[in-house]
Amino acid sequence: MNAWRYECEICGHHEEIDTRLWCCPVDGGAFTLSGPNTLAPEHIDLEEPTLWRYASLLPVQRPDHYSLGEGLTPLVPGTLAGRNVWLKNDAALPTGSFKDRGAAILVAHLASLGLDRLIVDSSGNAAAAMAGFCAAAGIGCTVYAPANASPGKLVQARAYGATVIPVEGNRDAVASAAQDAVDNDPSSFYASHNWHAVFVEGVKTWAYEVWEQLGGRLPATAFIPAGGGSAFVGGRRGFDAVPGKLPALIAAQPAACAPISLAYESDARDIAAVTPGDTMAEGTKIGAPSRGRQILSALRDSGGWAVAVTEDDIAAALRELWSQGLYVEPTAALGAAAFVVAIRDGRPIPEGDTVVLLTGNGLKATETIGELLG
Repeated sequence: MNAWRYECEICGHHEEIDTRLWCCPVDGGAFTLSGPNTLAPEHIDLEEPTLWRYASLLPVQRPDHYSLGEGLTPLVPGTLAGRNVWLKNDAALPTGSFKDRGAAILVAHLASLGLDRLIVDSSGNAAAAMAGFCAAAGIGCTVYAPANASPGKLVQARAYGATVIPVEGNRDAVASAAQDAVDNDPSSFYASHNWHAVFVEGVKTWAYEVWEQLGGRLPATAFIPAGGGSAFVGGRRGFDAVPGKLPALIAAQPAACAPISLAYESDARDIAAVTPGDTMAEGTKIGAPSRGRQILSALRDSGGWAVAVTEDDIAAALRELWSQGLYVEPTAALGAAAFVVAIRDGRPIPEGDTVVLLTGNGLKATETIGELLG
């Protein structure tokens, strides 16, 4: 029997991992995955230069006929608000965002189940990541995306061969359209990065890498952009694999769409849906994160917090990162903005290493960045 199983975060219902499901069939809750998750030096293939160096802790076997070189992104020293930090540059991944981690594992998993056509919903980065890995795997991909998403991201998905269907409305409307398409075409599968638990198992590898790159020690704090929550929940899952104190995990959101921050501040158990406002951090315009309970649990278990930052905060953080040679998109600057806000507000930062996750490449948001530069 496979050691990996799905478990519903709401009712606890279990399913085997080879079941073609993306959420709980009992109550529609998000799944988590239970399986091996203890990281030690002997579990790492030191000769493997990709995230597949952690293959023994991943829920799918490495594909034997393709790879895009996913994983092992730089952890570089930087300075924010006069403090030394570590910047985890996932903008350096093959399609330009952290979502390559989840896409690599999810596409490999779904291909192993015999699926040959996937339907994806995304504001851009997951579209590019899923389309890229589908192209490498020889799987068809259809992307439903907001009509106002950054053109560069959708052009990238089209270049990989994906069919892109624009949808008027916010991210939640896009997800509904994608789900409706799957309901009308049983031969397809809804490969949602915001819902599928296997995606998180790929994303967790950024935390594995940080531990390895810091010489086998955990950081004290990690500032993480949070929209759907895969980078955040994946970070918690990854850091949980190492004995020691879980780093304080800080969820960074734009004030224009901050359901996680609102739930945290009100000490809620679940995240209530909000109507997203306008923000340059388009990757986090998700009013109802599917992994709400997992996100709040990670916040509280780690002693972290959630921060809602203004558009001015994001712009300032972008300029600071660019000045240090890191050309990232607005969404990727949320963690840096949250760190600067914490210092400005006098919030105590735990002693030890601070890691800021940079999630996406600035080349994906050329139009927005051009407007900022004037």
